[in-house]
Amino acid sequence: MIDLVIVTGAYGAGKSLAAQAFEEAGYYVTDRIPLGVVDAYFKELISEPEKYPRVALTVEADIALETYKKAKKYPGFSIKFFGITCDPQTLNERFRLSRKVHPYEPKGKTLEQAIKDDVDALRKLRDYFDVYIDTGKLSKDEFRNRIYDACISAKEKFVVSFTSFGYKVNVPQDIETVFDVRLLPNPYWEPELKELTGLDQEVKDYVLKAPETKDFLKHIIQYLDFYLAELKKKGRKHASIGIACSGGQHRSVVIAEYLKEHYSKDYYTNVTHKNIQSK
Repeated sequence: MIDLVIVTGAYGAGKSLAAQAFEEAGYYVTDRIPLGVVDAYFKELISEPEKYPRVALTVEADIALETYKKAKKYPGFSIKFFGITCDPQTLNERFRLSRKVHPYEPKGKTLEQAIKDDVDALRKLRDYFDVYIDTGKLSKDEFRNRIYDACISAKEKFVVSFTSFGYKVNVPQDIETVFDVRLLPNPYWEPELKELTGLDQEVKDYVLKAPETKDFLKHIIQYLDFYLAELKKKGRKHASIGIACSGGQHRSVVIAEYLKEHYSKDYYTNVTHKNIQSK
């Protein structure tokens, strides 16, 4: 059985970096293959599975779904479908800083319209993706880790990614389920805790020792036990869970860290904090 990863994404979101990460991990990488030769390409892979045990294929968004459907016709593939997105504002900044021309601009579109159409087209494929990553707030290393966690190292275990963030700052596009923790006691209003983060022990103690937090966690865990088990039964390999508070500095960080640790015995877990610097 060949491990086949099909990668697509918005221009500027990080598709090339994803291809590099897969190549570094020992995947045979093919970049931007035309749809007309996809079937011949797949037949070549199937004919020599020992030569191509792990393959990563990057394709443009407009042919991604058809490429994925073609791959599913071949029983020799174990397939993961990757989508890589980014918020339009960040993409705009990336294009302007790099002074690159968006491929849609020569067709008469402004940069803003080109980016919007690209991101909207990718969003329509959301239900097909096994893994959907928003690179807007990720460093290159964090992006590589997300790829590694979601596909490369998770051969046996189901992967659960927890992401803390603040509603006032941003709402990540790659989150499929969000828990709002703003009803918990807020360390921000405690002068000695205000400048700390949910990675500091004083903040952890403040949040986790509150009676309402214990009740809240009980209900979240009860739901996640059911939800994650159902996803795994349906053949999913990865779940992306968001934990949100106002600023993404205190409560959401504490709860995300707690859930990561709680589920680490049964699943491969990782955590990303969108609005703080990891210590």
